[in-house]
Amino acid sequence: MNRELESLAHLVSQAFEFYITNFIKKKKMRYVLLTLIPSLILSSCATGSGNQMAETIVNGVQNEIILIEVPDELDVISDDEQYGNFEIAVPEITKEVYDNANITAYIQRTYEDDRPGRWSQLPQVFLNSDNSTSAYLSFGEGFIRISFQSEESVDELFELFSDRVLKLVIVN
Repeated sequence: MNRELESLAHLVSQAFEFYITNFIKKKKMRYVLLTLIPSLILSSCATGSGNQMAETIVNGVQNEIILIEVPDELDVISDDEQYGNFEIAVPEITKEVYDNANITAYIQRTYEDDRPGRWSQLPQVFLNSDNSTSAYLSFGEGFIRISFQSEESVDELFELFSDRVLKLVIVN
C-alpha cells in the first residue's frame, strides 16, 4: 500500500509540475489547481469499499471527495411506487464524521450531445404537473441512503440516477 501511495504521490507531483510549467504562461493555473489535479487524484485513488476517494484542502478546510456508482436497482420500493431508496456502504463515514462533519451529495449529469457534463446537488426536486418527484441524501455511520419520493412513481427519477456517479463531499 505504501508503494502505491508513493507511486501516486510521484505521479501527481510530475503531473503538477508539467501543468504548472505549461499552463502558468497562459494564466490557466487556477483551472489546473481546481480541476485537473483533483481529477488525477480521484482517478488514481480507491478505498477498500470500491468507492473512489481523495482528500483535498480548499481554503484551509480538509475535504474528502468520494465517488460512488449508483446501483441499477432500488433496495426498497413501496407497493404504490411513491417511495424508494438505495443504501451504499461508505466506511469513510466514521463516528467522528457522523458527529462532526458536513456531507453534501451531487449526482453526475452527462449528455450525449454537445452540452457539458455537470454535477447537480441533492436534494433534487422535479416539479411538473404529471409526476412531481424528489431525491435526497441521508446518512449514518458507515452508510448513505438516497431516497426518492413521488406523487405517482419514483421510477422515472431513479432512471435518471441509475448507473451514474454520485459524488459525496465530506467537509471536516
